Amino acid sequence: MKSFKIVEVKIERGGNFIILDLIDGIIINKETSEDSWLLEISTSPDFKDILEPYVEQEVNLLVTITRPTNEPARFKGVFNEMNEIDNAVSLIFTGDIITQNPNYAENLLAQLIDEGFEGDELLNEFTAMMESKTELKTSDD
Repeated sequence: MKSFKIVEVKIERGGNFIILDLIDGIIINKETSEDSWLLEISTSPDFKDILEPYVEQEVNLLVTITRPTNEPARFKGVFNEMNEIDNAVSLIFTGDIITQNPNYAENLLAQLIDEGFEGDELLNEFTAMMESKTELKTSDD
């Protein structure tokens, strides 16, 4: 097993992100084939009411590990549990890191052009989607 310190977590909800006030966090690669990653995050108790509806639900996260300058990884899994501990809330997630195609930027740009974006609108949409690591549409969608 390998573990890494989490330095930032964003939970995706309806195309927007809930940016957690991270107290501490760890991500562990269990090195199994399914649900191979375990995340434990402690955050401010102020988030308890916001996060409660998502317990036992599938979630998408952007997780930055080790250093704030690292690119965030897209995580897809289940928000298993939330527990109050002292002056914090502990969150447990299990799932997988979603690896993106090495040509993601080029494919995203082509998709946005196909959708009719151009000029500043293209740049703004491209920047937003690169930051959120949005999954690209496939021909099956």
